[in-house]
Amino acid sequence: MMGATALLYFGPLLAGLGGHGWAVVPVFAAIFMLWLVIMRPQDFPRNLSDWQRPEALIAFAARGAVQLLLVLVCFGIGRGIGGVLGSLPPFPLMLPIGISFLAIPLARLIWDPRKAQDMDAVLTDALAQIETGTAVGSDFSYAKAVLAPLNGLPDDVTEAELESHLDAIRALVDEAMTFEVLLEQVNSGEASLPSQRALMLLASDGAALERMADLRDAPVKALQALRQDAALVARMAQRLVTALRQDPDVWPDCPTPGFLEELRADLPAAADNLSALEAEVIAQGPAD
Repeated sequence: MMGATALLYFGPLLAGLGGHGWAVVPVFAAIFMLWLVIMRPQDFPRNLSDWQRPEALIAFAARGAVQLLLVLVCFGIGRGIGGVLGSLPPFPLMLPIGISFLAIPLARLIWDPRKAQDMDAVLTDALAQIETGTAVGSDFSYAKAVLAPLNGLPDDVTEAELESHLDAIRALVDEAMTFEVLLEQVNSGEASLPSQRALMLLASDGAALERMADLRDAPVKALQALRQDAALVARMAQRLVTALRQDPDVWPDCPTPGFLEELRADLPAAADNLSALEAEVIAQGPAD
């Protein structure tokens, strides 16, 4: 992301170094503003009526002035470097313009502003609940307040996004407590699908299981809580196979073959994944 941003600023610097006139500055200022609109859409009005408000126009003009100043600084630095070197390399004008413009699609591929906004909303919501006293009390109530925004995520949130949320939450709440809160919510029927999936991810992550060493049988507890959803059970079994192969030390936390046989009988739709997990548990177990 920093590299893509560097391309944006390198364009006007290169244009100045190439000796192009100040008339190209508005072109780069427009590219800089386009970058802001695409990468930070939350900072701009969303409809025509909002754009017509004076404060919106003033804010847009202020941002435009800042971007124009940045372009002028970069362009001036390029001109200064060319003056010090005593020569202005004849770069074609479209080269620096193309470099700056390329930064926009490249950065957009790397960074999704909507997902970043969702993450900010989760943390902001959690901190707001803490500040208003919702989380005052026990560690459990604090953790429950921090985790509450997970229930508001859309059902189609990806595993990568959920893992990002869990990583951010780990800075505020101990993972073992996070597991206990999610498990309680699932068992009580309060958990949304994203929270159920978060429990599945946490209980099948080898690194997380290592960090939650004092919390035994986390995968077994999670499988028992999630056994009403064959798809989640199947996915968790698949992830546990991977975790076992990467780190055999998580074997003591894994479910026993007997438990998996019982679960497989109740959930035919997850039978293949559960069988694969049972075989891996047996293979990784201590020799007789």
